[in-house]
Amino acid sequence: MSMLDRLRRRRLGMRMNCAEVGEVLQQHLDGELDDGPSTIVEAHLDMCRRCGLEASIYADIKAALAEQGRLPEESVQRLRDFGERIAQGAPDDGR
Repeated sequence: MSMLDRLRRRRLGMRMNCAEVGEVLQQHLDGELDDGPSTIVEAHLDMCRRCGLEASIYADIKAALAEQGRLPEESVQRLRDFGERIAQGAPDDGR
């Protein structure tokens, strides 16, 4: 984003503080915000080291999780069954 764009946003009062950015950061990173709010969040991330670092960490975590792929359905079902047995107080059968 250019310095001119930043100055325009400041002049128009289109800024967000850290708390406001924190409330919508995940939506921004997932591409769920409209262009206007997303641009304002980007401007804040460009100027705020703390929020920019937080966004970078979230993006890295998201990318790492995406690389892992999905678990086989059989594994997911075994985890569900295990959770149900625990919730019912049944002993683990070691599977």
